[in-house]
Amino acid sequence: MKKIIFSIIALLLCYAAAAQTNVEFTNEAFPNDKKGVKEAKKQIKEGEKLLAEGQFREAYEQFIKANKFNPNNAKLNYNLFKCAYNLKQERESYNYLNRAYKIDPNVDPEIVYFKGMERQANYDFDEAISFYSAVSPSSQWKKSAEKRIKDCLFGKGTIGKQVRCFIDNIGNNVNSQYDEYNPVVTADGRMIYFTSRRAYKKAQYADDGNYFENIFYSRQSGDDNWAPSEMVEGINNLKDHDAVQGVTVDGRKMLIYRADGNGDLFEAAKKGGKFEKPKALKALNTDAHETSATYSYDGKTIYFCSDRKDGYGEHDIYRSVMDSKGRWGKPENLGPVVNTPYDEKSVFAHPDGKTLYFCSDGHPGYGGFDIFVTTYVNGEWTEPINLGYPVNTSGDDAYFVITADKRTGYYSSKQAGGLGGYDIYKILFLGPEKEFAYRSENDLIDGVESFVEIDIKSEQLPLEEARLTLLRGVVIDADTKEPIAGAHIDLYDIVENMQLLSFESDEEGRFLLSLPSGRNYGENINAPEYLFYSENFNIPDTATYQVIEQVIKLDKIAVGKSIVLNNIFFDFDKSTLKPESITELDKVYELMVANPEMRVEISGHTDNKGSAEYNKGLSMRRAQVVVNYLIKKGIKKNRMKAMGYGFDRPIDTNDTDEGRAHNRRTEFTIID
Repeated sequence: MKKIIFSIIALLLCYAAAAQTNVEFTNEAFPNDKKGVKEAKKQIKEGEKLLAEGQFREAYEQFIKANKFNPNNAKLNYNLFKCAYNLKQERESYNYLNRAYKIDPNVDPEIVYFKGMERQANYDFDEAISFYSAVSPSSQWKKSAEKRIKDCLFGKGTIGKQVRCFIDNIGNNVNSQYDEYNPVVTADGRMIYFTSRRAYKKAQYADDGNYFENIFYSRQSGDDNWAPSEMVEGINNLKDHDAVQGVTVDGRKMLIYRADGNGDLFEAAKKGGKFEKPKALKALNTDAHETSATYSYDGKTIYFCSDRKDGYGEHDIYRSVMDSKGRWGKPENLGPVVNTPYDEKSVFAHPDGKTLYFCSDGHPGYGGFDIFVTTYVNGEWTEPINLGYPVNTSGDDAYFVITADKRTGYYSSKQAGGLGGYDIYKILFLGPEKEFAYRSENDLIDGVESFVEIDIKSEQLPLEEARLTLLRGVVIDADTKEPIAGAHIDLYDIVENMQLLSFESDEEGRFLLSLPSGRNYGENINAPEYLFYSENFNIPDTATYQVIEQVIKLDKIAVGKSIVLNNIFFDFDKSTLKPESITELDKVYELMVANPEMRVEISGHTDNKGSAEYNKGLSMRRAQVVVNYLIKKGIKKNRMKAMGYGFDRPIDTNDTDEGRAHNRRTEFTIID
């Protein structure tokens, strides 16, 4: 304790020795310009009045006039600091703060707190701790100073263990001279939605003198570039704030923040290539401030932030789960492991179905808001982990999203060399074989006089592998090759016989699915007047990220057309149906009910292992079991014929395990 006190005293004496002379606004100080003194004092008085009223820009304009007359007054520089800081101009504000402190370190009892912030912003954690320790116990900033001391200690202990990444501006096709933030990307990273306060067509001014928030989008144009951005049609009202918060994995639904009352959440669905009018999410909205929302991978859970009264502090993270009737349930707080007495904001649910990213100024960090990650394991959220430097900095880091493969992240930042205001930046997480590189100026505060080069050894933090399969496909007519818009895509957990997702292909016949590892999935794709298509994806929980591309060719219902029933399974070398087959069998039943005149052949097929006679018998028994199931469900016996072909009709080679697996199948063929 004595050492700490001594270091504080030494620090203050050092600054006091270097202090400049404080020049007051008096006739004695300016004997040759009494008129100038009078005018400057008038400007200061008006500025102090405006500052007290919270009119920071107007106050700043008055103070800066007086400062041109006399730049060597500590109190005036301190007032300029307060104005610039509240206007989110940290770089400029710290210049005034440092000048005020240099002139008179005792200009205000609270100045030590803000000097601590300025030193922390420069990663000078030891000096910042000294300033924070000097904050008076009676100060309104004492609690915050104690929290910031913990952040400084965290920074000292962890800044050497860096995340290997490269951070760069994504360019002027997305960013402008105005603010861009809230980046939201589809799971495959091919489209980005974002919020901008730019001048665009009929955009109008908000009360703060900037344009209202509006929602824009851009598509990947190849070579890792983005096409020129455009405003999203149908959802921006142009007369108030509209800010994108989240989209479903396939981009067919969007969560929007609007400044209704204290701020509410809305949802817009995409139909025919355009978003429909947003609808308020009444189950989530209250009189409190609801903001920063995200969908789970299946679109059936919404995570969002709110400062409602039942929370643990300021804004907390909540979740609402959709019931079987498509209604959003009562929001529940994620609990004290995730939420703190401070702010938790800017939430993003990863498509793996278990990982949540958010920003917080309550968990240990480098200063301001940092980005954290937590995982849902065995019904509980794990202790949040700070993403580390340089992703997190001593300033405010927020609006973080990441692609399905966990290799490319995006967030919003005010940086030297940007296009203006907040820009959207890309974070490329590097593997151990690549050279460590990052922008040394990557500090998300609105700045300090110059960014500090940090000479530290890089220790790569482990890069977690994404455990999911991204399924990207297009549905086309098998004969015409034309896309089928509005095809139904149903996803099932066939072990639980539970539907996970049901949605439609877009206007180009495309769809996108996220399949978190650790489930046996059944995919069923159908459209009116077409036979359905099915596929099985049995993905172990150890499976890492992969992308599967599908071109689904649907056949029109006609005599002679057939489909492979890929989700019908039998016990090894037996004709006993496995429970996983129920979902597929029920789809066949629905098709038969929808087409009451249809007669079909159900055929069994095997590989070439074993005798021809044995395989024909096995395949016949299996086909008959399927027919019997459908008869039991209510389909008339005379509408179905069972056939066993053994290995007479292979569709693949029998020389490989994969080929033989394809040949072991059940088929459905229309015969009348």
